[in-house]
Amino acid sequence: MLGTRFTGQRKPDKRIIVYIPFNNLNVRETLRTDLYDYANLPNEDTHLTEEWINKRIFLFMNFTLKSLINQSNPNYLAFIVYHDSTKQYIENALLNYPPLPFNIRFVSSSEYEKTVINTLNGYKYFYELHLYSDDAYHKNYIDFLYRYRPSLQTKVLICQNGYIYDSARNELAEYFNFSSSFNCLIYRVKDYLKGMRHNIFQPSETGIWTGAIKLPHEIIEDRFYINHIHKVNSAFFLEDEKKENPVQKYWVDKDGKPLNYIGKKITNEKEKQRILQEFLGTNYRINNSWL
Repeated sequence: MLGTRFTGQRKPDKRIIVYIPFNNLNVRETLRTDLYDYANLPNEDTHLTEEWINKRIFLFMNFTLKSLINQSNPNYLAFIVYHDSTKQYIENALLNYPPLPFNIRFVSSSEYEKTVINTLNGYKYFYELHLYSDDAYHKNYIDFLYRYRPSLQTKVLICQNGYIYDSARNELAEYFNFSSSFNCLIYRVKDYLKGMRHNIFQPSETGIWTGAIKLPHEIIEDRFYINHIHKVNSAFFLEDEKKENPVQKYWVDKDGKPLNYIGKKITNEKEKQRILQEFLGTNYRINNSWL
């Protein structure tokens, strides 16, 4: 049973928190290293170094943060979650930028759940919306989540359709992923406070995020996300997505249907800029350097 796409009024019964893993996840654990040649991957602890952190915060500030600030409905919290051991590097890097908006802040991995729980009082539902620290959501996505009413059985909303953007080459295309990382976990607050957690991280032949689609779920058809490719991206390579590769046979279902693929390329520059500005704001300008 699918939910109701829109309601006539917005009830203040949801707490929406954007969970943004910064460097608290091990990239190697999310990759099919048995299928791809990842010789160019960084060392396991590269994401804990000051150099990596400075570059990723630059990307966050100039891309992902613009997406958050651009949301048409600002009634959300966003927590950028970092590895506890890198607190000093994070704090030092943030000194180079203007203060973040009151509803967006960096928190350590050990503090995340306590921080979340402290914000849930008075709410019936907790929506944990996932976003990587170099990607983006459409400006209307938070508002969509407030107006959308899923069925009572639904535990996760999954965005399969979005865009893939190579900012170094200024290439934009439609993108599909059957169980993407762009998902929103739904909890009743009383269940979350009792310790319920949805397990979506299940490494398998089709990727770590396949746990999401194994839960009772609903598919959001709109193109609400941008998967951002850039020069320092360590977990995703556009060339691997574009080229004909024998490995692609592993990314199909039992009927041979692709589980992730690039669709129509957006070649018109005005159309490309319009789409990017719907995600990143009218002040966004294409930057072909991106470190």
